[in-house]
Amino acid sequence: MSFTGSVMVFLGTVVAISVTGVMMPGPVTAATIAKGCRSKWAGIHIALGHAVVEFPTIALVALGFSAVLQDRWVGAGIGLLGGAVLVFMGASMVLSRGGVVGRLRGARAAGSGGAAGSGGGGRGAGRAPAGPDPFPYHPFVAGILTTASNPYYFIWWATLGAALTLNALELGLPVLVVFAALHWSTDLGWDAFLSYAVHSSRAFWNDRTFIAVFAFCGGVMVLFGIWFASTGVMTLLRG
Repeated sequence: MSFTGSVMVFLGTVVAISVTGVMMPGPVTAATIAKGCRSKWAGIHIALGHAVVEFPTIALVALGFSAVLQDRWVGAGIGLLGGAVLVFMGASMVLSRGGVVGRLRGARAAGSGGAAGSGGGGRGAGRAPAGPDPFPYHPFVAGILTTASNPYYFIWWATLGAALTLNALELGLPVLVVFAALHWSTDLGWDAFLSYAVHSSRAFWNDRTFIAVFAFCGGVMVLFGIWFASTGVMTLLRG
């Protein structure tokens, strides 16, 4: 097979693996859904935050640091710290979900008043809740936090991601750059689609739907956080 053919096959494999990976539910997905309630562009910002962690990770793996990520003590530390961060963020979201209703009704009332004055038909129901956000992190920051606190993100890059990175290096530095950009573009595409879909569907949501969405997203983060932290504890206990 020619060099060009080898590169195209490799990049096709990267797309297939990356797409299946980004569509798996996890902390980043939960954050994208939660922030998508407020902004249809949230997914783009979350993907940019994800890139802040991911591109340096790829560079470190290319330089041979994947063995560090495979160390059990490093993995345990990431699991404990990351799990604690996710539990805190998720619990905060769940505990503050009740305030969504009052803020949502206020936004609807304001929207109805504005519509009455302009003939807009009172489409305030499609607006995001006003006031403090139950998930009080900018989407860019949320992308960084949910990525960096996920130990399975690092496990992926220490194993399958490392294999792809080394294959890209064998094909040349330009291919490594294309690989990194292509892999991240699948994150960008999925996160952007998800937040846009969530934001566009808000017109059909009622009070309970908003509460359920925030409770679900927060619950997902808490469960993943407990899972990650317990895995770290078990690793430490095994010595």
